[in-house]
Amino acid sequence: YPLVAKYLETNKKDGILYDPKSVEIITSLNYDITKAKVSMTAGLGICLRTIIIDSIAKKFIETHPDGTIVNFGCGLDTRFSRLDNEKIHWFDLDLPDTISLRRRFFTETERNCFIAKSVLDCSWVEDIRPGNSTLFIAEGLSYYFTESENKALVSTIKQNSPRAEYVFDALHPFFLKLYKRKKPDEHLSNKLAALIMWGVKHGRELEGWFDGVHFVEEWSQVNAGKDRFPIFLRLLFFMFPILTRSKNIILLRLG
Repeated sequence: YPLVAKYLETNKKDGILYDPKSVEIITSLNYDITKAKVSMTAGLGICLRTIIIDSIAKKFIETHPDGTIVNFGCGLDTRFSRLDNEKIHWFDLDLPDTISLRRRFFTETERNCFIAKSVLDCSWVEDIRPGNSTLFIAEGLSYYFTESENKALVSTIKQNSPRAEYVFDALHPFFLKLYKRKKPDEHLSNKLAALIMWGVKHGRELEGWFDGVHFVEEWSQVNAGKDRFPIFLRLLFFMFPILTRSKNIILLRLG
């Protein structure tokens, strides 16, 4: 789904994201992209999210050129190929079946390592470099975990990476309720909506989870590219500002 969205955006004349690796993968699969049924608005949202997280990762790399980035739930994410500075140490983590698929399109190297584990299996801490400044990324992931699972993940990061930053996208609770009212059907997006478990109004709320959790900044996925949406949606955003807060990207500093 995210891969197809980036493929479609890359092939637009006025696309906001250029991701040739996604084009390479989709082309090699000979995949009929119409089967993914990625709507214009959903695809735009995915690409805006990607751009925001890319900018956060770029800033981290500029500040810590030989630091560490851990990409949770990587799937077929192509961020390393876009941002690599030839010094950063990067870990792509996902379930074993997904990592097996990833190996078909990406080559593991000394600086870009693959970890075939669940994000919730805290033994992954043994596989990353300790002590370095580390950025943890969870894109399109947090809302499929319960609040207690999200807390456990934040606690694991904080305890094992004393100089860590954590960026993730979160769903507003109002939209969590809307998704929960949907009846799942055979469409992929509706199936995924039925699995959504958690939302938060504002990233600052997470400072109450533990000592040492510091809210840094929050970005509205919609506001990052509001002028790209159809005019009827822009009117709705104006009339109902809560719609611009459906999904936000949150940056925390831990420790």
